[in-house]
Amino acid sequence: MPVEKKSARVVLVEDHIMVRQMFAHLVRDDLGLDLVADCTTVAEGTEALLREKPDLAITDWMLPDGRGFDLIRNLGAKLPKTRWLLISSNEQGHLVREAVSLGVQGFVMKRSDLATLRQAITKVLAGETYYCPVSARLLVDKMVVESAAIGSNLTPREREVLRRYAMGQNPKQTADELNVSAKTVQNLLTLIKEKLGLHEPAELVRYAIKHGYVETP
Repeated sequence: MPVEKKSARVVLVEDHIMVRQMFAHLVRDDLGLDLVADCTTVAEGTEALLREKPDLAITDWMLPDGRGFDLIRNLGAKLPKTRWLLISSNEQGHLVREAVSLGVQGFVMKRSDLATLRQAITKVLAGETYYCPVSARLLVDKMVVESAAIGSNLTPREREVLRRYAMGQNPKQTADELNVSAKTVQNLLTLIKEKLGLHEPAELVRYAIKHGYVETP
């Protein structure tokens, strides 16, 4: 008698009830996958992901207590077999760019139809990468802008430090979250100022906002 193939295990992290219910129906009833946890926050998602170690994590990028990116950044190395699919209603190229830098395998905008989400889930579980047409276009546009920007020669670490600086983090907070010393963060800020030719805090913040390093309402 043949052994029945086990369904892929999925953890869903989405705080909007109606959206979460639609996603759950698609995962469980339409695709026949095993929805092992249904969460609403980064904290709940962290606990469920570490407990279940799923094949696929589907997470919204903005959650009540943080961002879906926080889950990926904090747990990616601990869950090497888990693949990630990010969902977003915020259509900004820097979000897609950040997803790529974090190794996210799938990205779907919420204005896409369910067929697109179904395709994304199927492809990501099959070991492929899938970015929906809208997110792919945003990524290309963002890369074009970056290549022409003054700060296109900033390293990924310098861009992350600039982003956090513009969000109001002090060097110690940034150092703790990036697992480096406060002195390293200060040195990186000095390099950023020299590369951009901007030395006043307000100038750095305006630059970060203009070039999409921080989210704007």
